[in-house]
Amino acid sequence: MSVSLSSVKKPFCGGFSQWWHRLAYHHKWAESLLYLMFFSGLLLWDTVSVSWKIERWTLLVHMLVGATLFTVIVGAFWGAHRRLITSSKKPFLRQTGTAIEWLLMACCLSGFYLFFYGTPGNSLGEAIQDVHFYSSWLLAPLVFRHAMRWSVLNMKKFFN
Repeated sequence: MSVSLSSVKKPFCGGFSQWWHRLAYHHKWAESLLYLMFFSGLLLWDTVSVSWKIERWTLLVHMLVGATLFTVIVGAFWGAHRRLITSSKKPFLRQTGTAIEWLLMACCLSGFYLFFYGTPGNSLGEAIQDVHFYSSWLLAPLVFRHAMRWSVLNMKKFFN
């Protein structure tokens, strides 16, 4: 009797493996968070002048979402999606995926530095702030182009 019961149960590892494989193709949360972080970062840009009331709340949300939700959701998606860089038969997706991976690492590492140390006014802080700023400017449109057909910003799918 115990033999038949154990054969009915699915192993935990198999269930996790299936979930991890499916996660590689479910990008909506990860992509949406990336765009939210990009647009909240735009509001923090000196060229876009918003009132201090809005800027301080935007900075708080940008930092907290970046350090928590973005890290967990995009990190899990990236980890699951990463194997597609090597296994994809489409060179464009492999190339843009690799570029996204490097830009994401640069943006996240510089973001964590800014989260913990800020911009103290020295040249290192300013350089890291520039890395964070410019990598996000490259990252957001590249992610959109990489996933254009499936993107959450693709409006054609709503009108067909």
